[in-house]
Amino acid sequence: MSLDTKGQRARMLRLLAVVEHYERNSAAGAQLMRGTRYELAVQATDVNGDRCLFPACNCTQADCSRRPPAGPQLSWSGPRGGWKMR
Repeated sequence: MSLDTKGQRARMLRLLAVVEHYERNSAAGAQLMRGTRYELAVQATDVNGDRCLFPACNCTQADCSRRPPAGPQLSWSGPRGGWKMR
């Protein structure tokens, strides 16, 4: 991971802290910050790839790559067993 990527993730986390503070302390904060949250999500996918869920994921490093995939996983149990959810 490059230092630039680490710096971008750190900036995203600082911006998210500001957004959350504004949402908590302003009557219209959530509505006003919707666009900023969207911009954070776009920036996160640019930095981390299309599967990144930041800022909705609550990752501590603005990087969803270390999180397990969401939802049930399917496994193949052979021709008679078919597909099974884990």
